Amino acid sequence: MPARLDASVRLLVGPANFAGQGTRWARALEERAPGVKATSFAFSKGVLDYPVDYGVPARTYRRNPRWRVNFYNHVVGNYTHVLIEASRSLFGPLYGPDGSYEIRPLLHKGLHVGLIAHGSDVRIPSRHVEIEPWSPFPDIEDEHVELLERNATRAVELFTSYPGPVYVSTPDLLDYVPNAVWCPVIVDVDTWRSNAPVLEHDKPVVAHAPSKSAMKGSELIDPIMERLAERGLITYRRVEGVDPADMPAVYRDADIVLDQFRVGSYGVAACEAMAAGRVVVGHIAQHVRDRVTADTGLELPIVGATPDTVEQVVLDLIAHPEKARETAARGPAFVEQVHDGRWSADALAPFVEEPKPVPAGWRPSWIRPKVVMMAGNDIVSDSRVLKYAQTVANWDLDVTCIGLPGRRLRGVRQFGKVQVMCPPIPSKVLLTGWRKRVANVKASLKVNFKLFFSTEAEYLLAYSRWQYASRELRAERGRDHRDRERIGAESGVRRSVVDRVRRAARWRTLRLHRAVLQARAYFVRRPKPDVDLTDLGIGRRRQLLLALHRRLPSGRWRRVMPEVVDQELTLGPLLDRLLIEVIHVHDVFMLGIAARAAHRAALDGRTIKIIYDAHEYIPGVPVVAPRRVAAYSDLEREFIRDADRVITVSEPLAHWLQRDHKLAGLPAVVLNAPVEPPEDADVKGLRDLLQLSEGIPLLVYGGGVNRARGVGTAVEALPQLPDVHLAIVARPNSVTAELQARAAELGVSDRVHLAPFVAAEVVPLYLRSASIGLSPLLHAPNHDIAVTNKFCEYIAAGLPIITSDTPAQADLVNELDLGAVYTAGDVDGLVQAVLTVLADRDRIAKRIAADPELLHRFSWAAQAEVIRSVYADILEQKLPAAAYASGATTVRKLLPGPPELPETNWRASRRAAAKSSR
Repeated sequence: MPARLDASVRLLVGPANFAGQGTRWARALEERAPGVKATSFAFSKGVLDYPVDYGVPARTYRRNPRWRVNFYNHVVGNYTHVLIEASRSLFGPLYGPDGSYEIRPLLHKGLHVGLIAHGSDVRIPSRHVEIEPWSPFPDIEDEHVELLERNATRAVELFTSYPGPVYVSTPDLLDYVPNAVWCPVIVDVDTWRSNAPVLEHDKPVVAHAPSKSAMKGSELIDPIMERLAERGLITYRRVEGVDPADMPAVYRDADIVLDQFRVGSYGVAACEAMAAGRVVVGHIAQHVRDRVTADTGLELPIVGATPDTVEQVVLDLIAHPEKARETAARGPAFVEQVHDGRWSADALAPFVEEPKPVPAGWRPSWIRPKVVMMAGNDIVSDSRVLKYAQTVANWDLDVTCIGLPGRRLRGVRQFGKVQVMCPPIPSKVLLTGWRKRVANVKASLKVNFKLFFSTEAEYLLAYSRWQYASRELRAERGRDHRDRERIGAESGVRRSVVDRVRRAARWRTLRLHRAVLQARAYFVRRPKPDVDLTDLGIGRRRQLLLALHRRLPSGRWRRVMPEVVDQELTLGPLLDRLLIEVIHVHDVFMLGIAARAAHRAALDGRTIKIIYDAHEYIPGVPVVAPRRVAAYSDLEREFIRDADRVITVSEPLAHWLQRDHKLAGLPAVVLNAPVEPPEDADVKGLRDLLQLSEGIPLLVYGGGVNRARGVGTAVEALPQLPDVHLAIVARPNSVTAELQARAAELGVSDRVHLAPFVAAEVVPLYLRSASIGLSPLLHAPNHDIAVTNKFCEYIAAGLPIITSDTPAQADLVNELDLGAVYTAGDVDGLVQAVLTVLADRDRIAKRIAADPELLHRFSWAAQAEVIRSVYADILEQKLPAAAYASGATTVRKLLPGPPELPETNWRASRRAAAKSSR
């Protein structure tokens, strides 16, 4: 990190340092204001790098997250002022693609921020073409110019809207940023000063040293100067790739320096040549000359020329050397007065001495209120989180989803307007301290002193060691036999009695060892009993264990889930840097991390609102170990009251949450309903996929499968439903394998189909060719209060529904005439329900399709209206107008590709020019 400064005003200038100007402005301010110390910073590219006080390689700047965070912490902890050059990011991509995203974090930390433009960063190509006939942009590749147009337009909007100090380094840039102050470029006059006479060579020396030949117009003037050189009238020196330290010698030996013929202004190179007392020739727009004269009281001593007139201008200078020498002689004085640093320091002095206050919450218009959605998964596998994210992003809110790295996503990805971040989580707590030492001891005891093996793998590992010892003993006997054959019985090695006794004892020991291993493996190798497919994995014993853990310290989340501490150590600092307005927590896993971030923000003078989205009734989760469920409950109980609003998935669960946690208000209800399918969606229907004709009844179950979901009831019912097929749309797992095995036993395996998942947004199109949608949940606390996503998807697909008598869904089916209800786990009841609904299937399907209110009620658009009211309330009615525009609640794609680049004025002007040329 840079050296710490010991002044009352500590300024950082960076990160561009074009032509060394950042460093020169820093030194000029230190000389002008004794109480100011400054550091110049830039990243090195390996080409035309100028000296800075602190620099890092471009690779570090762009790709090293540790450096970015450390440098940010150093800057906010050590500097009072920051001057951002050319809208570039000081901290690489830490906050965003350019420096505009860093202004707000720096202001929040109490730093004063100024902006300074160098040239192409604010020179909008489409506007430059209109005012400058020699503009370089029409001759540059359109793709590159479009990028310049986009970036410059953004930068100009930033500069003209920023309420703090704004500067430009060349006078022509005031055409684009009229509210700026001209802070002239600086050159060291003594370094460039030359006593060499002008135009006294046998042949005048004309030099041209462009930093960017396309912008300087080199391709226009090179042929002209080369022709003059061929005629013997001049010596032409085209200079490229020269180290900046060697340039003074180049200019001292020149008579005439050709500078800028495209842009219509002048910069560092022209000032250096003027300081060297050379005749400088270039194209300076008249209004730029007038502006320089009005501000400085001096005529700009640059001989005007265009690519059309430069040949005649050079010949006139050669023909009238006295006039040329007079112009050259005015150059050093002009540079000494305007470009030696004093003028620049005076321009910057108000920024460091009496800075204009900027509201800490100010941000450019394109930096929208920040919403972070957090989930304990890799985000892309969670359709509910994606629905929320894409919906809220449609309202012109800046949405970032933060999760844990998983099989489908690790790192950072952009999906449409939504950024998804799943950073690696280093195991700092899990793999250190007393936990690790105890775990090592327990693992050692398990392996060496455990009476019975707990897995087949443990047995096979121990048995492999026995196998090796057995084979080794057999090999010893084989060696004796082979030696007798090779060498002969008479001369072969004869074992002593002791060896033979030792070998016999070893053989009997190995036989005993094998018997012991088989005894220890009895419980893992014995025949498995038949699996009860209706086993929920819960019961009186589980309820007692859960109640016990919830009351004892053994069920506290800090003991059971140390990985949450690891996640906090990684995700907490990330949340602190993002300047969030809302954290929307999906499910309980990240609730504590979000609450702690909001607490730290309060100490920092910021307010973060928290929305907690409870997807489950935590004490009623049936599949997770009781101790971990107790830990989740403990986590929820500790932090739920930090949430400003609570959302959940059904009315009964809303009441339970209010009752259990004594919430002031009833949580809002947002069903996990399906989004609108894409208009161009082309989905192969389930029936076509299974190659079943229209007349064959097809029951469908969609979603995750475990024994508590009751799919086994549907399999058991098939023998009583001849010709009826069952499609299970799920990912294969051990339970689906059990179901298929049971179907084979019942002789219905040809009518049970395991179908693949499809993208969440096209599920209704995928399912609509089925006959009936099934929701055969068995009774469990969570199931009794759930309105599942499959329930909403069946309605969107226009399918009649058969549900078990889990109250939340059963009441809706009966109230809305959607199908039939049967007793959970009752095979005969399900059979009767299927026969009843199949007989009335067409009527129910038509009724659903003809009821727009029903379809809307269970659509995502209706849920988005609830979400909008929650966000409007939490943001104090400051939702952008886009939230209320037509289509604001419609989502069609959960994982869209990157957004197309917006139309630029440059692209439009080029299209118009091409049309007119025809």
